[in-house]
Amino acid sequence: MDKKALIAVIVCGIIMILYYPFILPLLSSKKAAVTEAPTEAVAPQKTVDVKTPESPRTPPVHTIQPQQDIPVQEMVLENAFVKTIWTNEGAALKSIQLKQFKDAEAKNVLDLVKNGNMEYRPLAIDAILQQTNFHRQRYHIAEHSADKIVFTTRLEEGINLVKTVSMPPDKYHINMDVAIENTTDAEAPASYSIIASSLITLEGEPSADVAAVAGVDMGNKRTKLIKMALKELPSKNESMGIVWAGSTNKYFSTILKPASGDMIAWVNAQPFNAEGMLTNEKPEHADFMVTVQTNKFRVPPHETVRHSYSYFMGPKKEQILGQYETLGILLSYGWFTAISKVLLTFLNAVYRVIPNYGISIIVLTIIIKAILFPLTRKSQVSMFRMQQLQPMINQLKEKYKHDKQKMGREQMMLFKKYGVNPMSGCLPMLLQLPVFFALFRTLQLSFEMRQASFMFWINDLSRPDTLMMLPFSIPFIGSALNILPLIMTGASFAQMKVTPKAPATDPQAQAQQKMMSFMPIMFAFVLYHMPSGLTVYWTTSTIFSIIEGIVIRKTIKKIRI
Repeated sequence: MDKKALIAVIVCGIIMILYYPFILPLLSSKKAAVTEAPTEAVAPQKTVDVKTPESPRTPPVHTIQPQQDIPVQEMVLENAFVKTIWTNEGAALKSIQLKQFKDAEAKNVLDLVKNGNMEYRPLAIDAILQQTNFHRQRYHIAEHSADKIVFTTRLEEGINLVKTVSMPPDKYHINMDVAIENTTDAEAPASYSIIASSLITLEGEPSADVAAVAGVDMGNKRTKLIKMALKELPSKNESMGIVWAGSTNKYFSTILKPASGDMIAWVNAQPFNAEGMLTNEKPEHADFMVTVQTNKFRVPPHETVRHSYSYFMGPKKEQILGQYETLGILLSYGWFTAISKVLLTFLNAVYRVIPNYGISIIVLTIIIKAILFPLTRKSQVSMFRMQQLQPMINQLKEKYKHDKQKMGREQMMLFKKYGVNPMSGCLPMLLQLPVFFALFRTLQLSFEMRQASFMFWINDLSRPDTLMMLPFSIPFIGSALNILPLIMTGASFAQMKVTPKAPATDPQAQAQQKMMSFMPIMFAFVLYHMPSGLTVYWTTSTIFSIIEGIVIRKTIKKIRI
């Protein structure tokens, strides 16, 4: 292998090391441009047609204290998929239990609300008619059945609020109506903010797991996803055309979606501090709240304005998100979305036959190796020819040692004569890189891989295959003992033994081979903390490369120059 080929291989390795920790975050952190929110809007699904007039004179702000004469009550709405627990304090969600899924530790039923005792709970109205702390208001329970709850409260003299929530069967959402009744003889201007999401449960490392999200209508049936990561909070998004908002972790989302797309004025994401209080400081924890502010509207005298919402609270599975218009964008694989979707389709097809995603990954690896085999063989034949041509190359170096350009031209002519491509050794690996990156995103983000077991100690293909935790920490590795990267490293060294090498008499080639011997160790560091499914792919690929090397080696020994 000459210097150019060596440099190409090293560059490939450096790109793989730097891509995910440094390059990808820079690409994914680019935020959408913020535009000014509309100043006028018509309230959706009203019983009357109300337009937004000139801004009225602002009444004095006052705070409603909890109504101590109304006792705190809890109610349950549930279907086959979700069990929700409601409290009349704020008419809010206290718990969202997804019956078919376990928590991140695979021990208990998953609850999407991290702490049910927190003050700010999902779907509570936080401020209305200039009244703050309204999320603590205690509502009357006007009606409660197996699939429906009606909350009522008085906003001010002659103006009432009726909040109705209902749960359809076999769905991952709640239907919610907010009705403002004006029984006075005067028109009432109004707007309110509602908590779209609060304290969503973590699935992994907070900095790479949770985010506030908003969907923006871009026209032509396109929706743009805006993510507000933890490091960007607090954040206020006033993009025009916001159609839904909420929060997401790696595998689940809680999204508030108005029936009308012209209702949201802005979205505010604000973190909690260590004491559970809202703060405008940069967050130290992964706890935050997302609120939606409505556009201003007016309630005519003796009329009712009604707003309808749906609240999604479920997994980011393609077939489930597809049931909800514009929510499919929550599942994105970045630049490799097209390849990732093809890979996931194939993995699911194999899974239907053999219900084990580890086996599916192995089958995928074998197919990829079979497709690349002609190129791999050509590459190794070229490398073997390079080995045979080494004496001639040394003669050219000696003959034209004072004329580098002449030596380069003669060497290229020699390569052309015998059909040798010095760069072909790196080509199969370069062709695998897009699949490698796309598979990484697939295994990292696809819901199907969550808690998908393979065999023995490998019980979650979306996480490293930790066998045990060591009582000490190793630099750059930590205290987790992951076995597959070690197996892959051993297989990589074995692969080097069956790969054609330059003659040992060439000191430069010997130095290059010593440098190349560190590549398996480098890949071990790259893959050590990556999903075990990816390590299964790379280990299987390496083992089959060994088999390919043995077969090809037997055939190329017959080649003579």
